[in-house]
Amino acid sequence: MKFQYVIYKQTELEVNGRMADEICQLLVRIRRYGINSIPIETGSVSEFFTKHQIAPEDTLLIAATDQTLEEICGQPVASIGFDNPDLINEGLYQADILVEGFAEVDYYFLERIYQRKHQIPWHMIDTKRCYLREMTEEDLPDLYKLYEGEGITKYVEPLYEWEEELAYTKAYIKNMYRYYGYGMWLVKDRDTHELIGRAGLNNLEFEGKWILEMGYIIAADRQRMGYATEVCKAIIEYAKGADTGYDRLYCFVQPENEASKALLKHLQFVSEGYVWRDGKEMEVYSYLLISK
Repeated sequence: MKFQYVIYKQTELEVNGRMADEICQLLVRIRRYGINSIPIETGSVSEFFTKHQIAPEDTLLIAATDQTLEEICGQPVASIGFDNPDLINEGLYQADILVEGFAEVDYYFLERIYQRKHQIPWHMIDTKRCYLREMTEEDLPDLYKLYEGEGITKYVEPLYEWEEELAYTKAYIKNMYRYYGYGMWLVKDRDTHELIGRAGLNNLEFEGKWILEMGYIIAADRQRMGYATEVCKAIIEYAKGADTGYDRLYCFVQPENEASKALLKHLQFVSEGYVWRDGKEMEVYSYLLISK
């Protein structure tokens, strides 16, 4: 299975009798990534697959009618619904995502829609020595090994028992990653692909409002090597550029966790005092994401 084709019915993508330049340019640009764009000239989508001997699971469909989306019902085809102003009364509810135009759509946007369809984890951030990606159910054994490292659970909650953690992970992938596009990610060594940490962003209800929280764990054998600084700097830059809807980033640290407090101060977080959270006293740090 590999993302190789973008297919479409040209008449569905035409507005006022012609395809917009932004759509045409997109279909040309994706060729440099090895993606073939092929129009469905006649017949149904299923007939198109048979005629061209193309695997549905290698394909992303751009459609503007419910009829065309109905033609892929039950098939492993990623889909984008185009809200074409010339075509009224089209709900496009079966599409994986809806767009009103293609000015901001590029190869990476298409690739991520394809990955979501096939439950392929998104590669989120690269640093000098690491990369951060979404987790999957298959990552749980390595995650347990990470949490078994010396001192890891001194300042963070341990994982649940296996079945409960598995259920939590499934729900987290479905609800957090899919809805918000961010969350807690795995930190992997760029050379060995070894799991060396866990870090990312979470939405948290605090004092009656929702805030954006940064969390991080680095494996015991990788601590004091600058990995936490490297990873957290990258997450901050991601949070600045992502459309999260938040203007501040928060961290909660136990007062005796001197290493994390020093890291946050180095990253220009500001202490806002102490609160009680989950039965523990915590020092609250914040970072302004949007310059005033």
